[in-house]
Amino acid sequence: MAHPLDVDDIILNFDPANPHPRFRTMGLPEDVLVAEAALPSPVPWPSGAAPTPAPLAKAPPESADLSQFKGYDAVVVTWTAAEASAMATLFAPGHPTADWYEYRHDVASYVPLVTGPKAPFNDKRPEMARYYHSLGLYFPCKIRGLRVLLFKSGLHLDYDGPQVPVRRLMEEIAAVVEPKVFITTGTGGGIGADIKLGDVVIAGTVKFDCQHQFKNEPWATANYTPSPLPAGALAAMTPALMGVNAARISGARPTPKIFSSPGDAVVTTDVFAFDDSTDHYHLQGLGRACDMGDAMVADALQSFKSMSWHAIRNASDPQIPNPNNKIEEADKESALIYAKYGGLTTAASLIAAWAVIEAGASPSRQPEHAEISAGYKLGRLPPEGRSER
Repeated sequence: MAHPLDVDDIILNFDPANPHPRFRTMGLPEDVLVAEAALPSPVPWPSGAAPTPAPLAKAPPESADLSQFKGYDAVVVTWTAAEASAMATLFAPGHPTADWYEYRHDVASYVPLVTGPKAPFNDKRPEMARYYHSLGLYFPCKIRGLRVLLFKSGLHLDYDGPQVPVRRLMEEIAAVVEPKVFITTGTGGGIGADIKLGDVVIAGTVKFDCQHQFKNEPWATANYTPSPLPAGALAAMTPALMGVNAARISGARPTPKIFSSPGDAVVTTDVFAFDDSTDHYHLQGLGRACDMGDAMVADALQSFKSMSWHAIRNASDPQIPNPNNKIEEADKESALIYAKYGGLTTAASLIAAWAVIEAGASPSRQPEHAEISAGYKLGRLPPEGRSER
């Protein structure tokens, strides 16, 4: 029996490594439903700099905290099943997310905080067992000798309810691991006709644009300044690396464009929003890409003053044409594009995350964008300059 296309389920839970049959009943095309068809191809990492998996000698119990990773050089957090499978493919080859360790430390204290009916945390379907009452999946890897913890969050700002437990989770990871670099990365909606499928936004600003469930929160329009990039990071994002998977994306540039200026913003909304030709969600002029979590990560990291932090998003859907002014149809189109290309576009933002970590390996390197180096420690900006609706 056919089922209605569930946009939220596709965005959060469609896994190109192993597409569940329920997505066939929603009408996703057959070529997307072939296992691994929408996962990134290997890229030609520079000699000695390829990410390599670093599995633990013994799998930790689900109840274990993350203290054994204390002092790791970097944490890279991603959010959806497609993003995590892409991360596993490029950063931990041979170790798909099915092999990653489950994180349920002190999960009982989170259970009353997650009240959202669409939260994967509350999804009791048998195929969602690894996400039910789970705070996330994790796996260690190395990049040029640097120790990196990969983390797929089981909590989501827009789906978990008014208690915002994901803020606590991000604080917990940062406090226990104390990484030098904390990166949140993944897919996002391109804002504006000049953002093409597969382009990358390395945020110079991260801002909330909450017009719905969190509109009355004091942080509903707050802005944050990520750390400047280490010198050499942008140069490391070469066409040879970025073009491999871009070539598999219809409508993408041969080499994804990287937006990384101080004014290039990632906009965190409190619903699944995207840019369309009618500007239905009024995103145009606010930034380069929209997402559903990065500004809350920034908010959570405010007390970690010595930790550098970056938000890196790939455009998993471009501006959606909406000539008939029917946002429901545009919504479905964005989900179909995500299912087909979300894993592939994520390759570019993962390469950008790799470049930030790899470029920071040398302590002698100075940050790029020196004109904003005063913001190297996380700072909060007032909401001035926000486009009013």
